[in-house]
Amino acid sequence: MATDTSTYKLNHTMIRVKDPKKSLEFYGFLGLSQINKLDFEEAKFSLYFLAYNGPNSLSGERHWTDRNGVLELTHNYGTENDPNYTVANGNTEPHRGFGHIAISVDNIELACKRLEDAGFPFQKKLTEGRMRHIAFVKDPDGYWVELIRRTDESVAAGVTSTDPKSYRLNHTMLRVKDAEVSLRFYQETMGMELVKESQNESAKFNLYFLGYPGSNPPVKKDASNPVAEWEGLLELTWNYGTEKQEGRVYHDGNSEPQGFGHICISVDDLDAACARFESLNVTWKKRLTDGRMKNVAFILDPDGYWIEVIQNETLKSRSKW
Repeated sequence: MATDTSTYKLNHTMIRVKDPKKSLEFYGFLGLSQINKLDFEEAKFSLYFLAYNGPNSLSGERHWTDRNGVLELTHNYGTENDPNYTVANGNTEPHRGFGHIAISVDNIELACKRLEDAGFPFQKKLTEGRMRHIAFVKDPDGYWVELIRRTDESVAAGVTSTDPKSYRLNHTMLRVKDAEVSLRFYQETMGMELVKESQNESAKFNLYFLGYPGSNPPVKKDASNPVAEWEGLLELTWNYGTEKQEGRVYHDGNSEPQGFGHICISVDDLDAACARFESLNVTWKKRLTDGRMKNVAFILDPDGYWIEVIQNETLKSRSKW
């Protein structure tokens, strides 16, 4: 058996939510559709899988495991009625780690106005701060959702409306302690390609964008953001000097207080992929053979973030979900 990392997809990002009705309304307003739901009645939780779907989307009508850029909402029963339940959004000390998801939009001015008019709160409006080309809206649990441009301003100038169904779930941002170590892991072990990087020496941080080119559009090398049309990118944020700190620097989202859960890679052959990961001496959170669920595995990255590994059901049938 062999596995080909070029067929892998950064399938989804999981976040825990307090009230699925409110979260589904918010993300639905951003154009995302529910493409699957899994209920685990005995364990008292449900999983909602959201994505950009249909003719104006990048993935069309593909099976949920055969996509980049899916958002998984995890709801533990009863949290919606618990006045003390809150999530850690990953951006407040001392529990920083996960930063945000980012959506690329056709017209960022109109997209932001539409959200403001609907009454959704912003962490940063387009007109605030030094960076006037991005905004951050907050979802019902306080997670940050970055809004970026899909096209350069000169191209978007002729756009007089915004169509949420044409948006892209572009990337997920994680803070990392040691950029060199994390880049090596995601490129050599997970098979991702580094497709964009930027340095901000005055603010003392670098950004690295990695992904699987497979079903994504060609990189637009002459564009200000050459991968704005993509879905399923991983943005690693490295703040200078953290690599010199002792021990764990960032919160993984799965130890208390919980919030972000994991990113997930879908693969061509789950058994072969896990055998390859085993040969590379990855740190396992859960092997395929562990526990009751024999169709998922979890790897820990260098910062302790969880990476779920599942079968791409279009390439090889394994699970009926």
